[in-house]
Amino acid sequence: MKNKLKGSLPSAPKKAYVFSKGHAFTAIIALSLTLFSSSCNRDHSTIEVSDGKVPLVINVNGISQSYSGMADTKAVVDLGEVCTNLSCAIYTTNGETTDKIQINQSSSEESFGTVSTNISVGLHKIVVVAHSGDKNPTMTNPESISFSNTTTLKTTDVFCWSAEVDVTAETGVIEVNLVRVTAMFRLVMTDSEIPSQVVSLNFRYTGGSAALNPSTGEGTTKSTQNEAFTIETEQKTFEVYTIPRFEEKDGERVASKLKITISAIDEYGNNVKERVLEDVPVTKNRITRCSGEFFEGGCLEFSTIGFEGLQVEQDWEGIDDVLLN
Repeated sequence: MKNKLKGSLPSAPKKAYVFSKGHAFTAIIALSLTLFSSSCNRDHSTIEVSDGKVPLVINVNGISQSYSGMADTKAVVDLGEVCTNLSCAIYTTNGETTDKIQINQSSSEESFGTVSTNISVGLHKIVVVAHSGDKNPTMTNPESISFSNTTTLKTTDVFCWSAEVDVTAETGVIEVNLVRVTAMFRLVMTDSEIPSQVVSLNFRYTGGSAALNPSTGEGTTKSTQNEAFTIETEQKTFEVYTIPRFEEKDGERVASKLKITISAIDEYGNNVKERVLEDVPVTKNRITRCSGEFFEGGCLEFSTIGFEGLQVEQDWEGIDDVLLN
């Protein structure tokens, strides 16, 4: 259902995506620490105990949120259907220092989704993120997992799980489901055709984040994000992602909105058409869909579009539908 630009944007319901020590959000995260034995439904090679450490296995069962193509589905889907890369970081605090183990996997590996390591007995913070970028995230800071915001490593759909785990002297298996932390902006062109001189479409957007606090599921930095698309035959739909963040305004905590500059580029690198979308609302696990004739008025015509309080309907978990005019 398409909505007019006038109206109000209902506040999104708050959802818990992670849990900390002593607080389990079982509605989303399935975490069980059990004895590792042959009864486990996956085969793992035995890890020998050494240097006072015990074996730990983290099984990523899948994604517990819907995704594009399964908008009305809440069932767990296989990790490999949604993401191509997985990174797991285990943080151990020793006095004033924090040690980190980071394990990265790609979907081409046989063990994709199963992380095995040796770890000391005690309390550890564990963060697991899945994405489809071409490089691994920077996980030095357990409160700010950073993804590159350049075209070298674009911001893709990102899923996360985080918890503090008290590892015992027994071999442990942790079963986890990941949840989405990104919002999507989708541009749908209704033009009858894209001008022949246009070879690529560039998105430059601010207001979101390319870094994640895994404990809150929110963006941590003000990022300038970029993505370029080579125009394929008949392609008229384009999607970019960001991690929504919040700001303090007039004593209130409000969701930051995006400013998106979309540029059509010809084969010589010239900008032949540009649209600037201001105050675009984005929400975690929701799609903001903007549709209309992008090339109305022809090339070499530039315009700014304002967004003022959009009405929404439920989908992805949801699609916020507006017109490009």
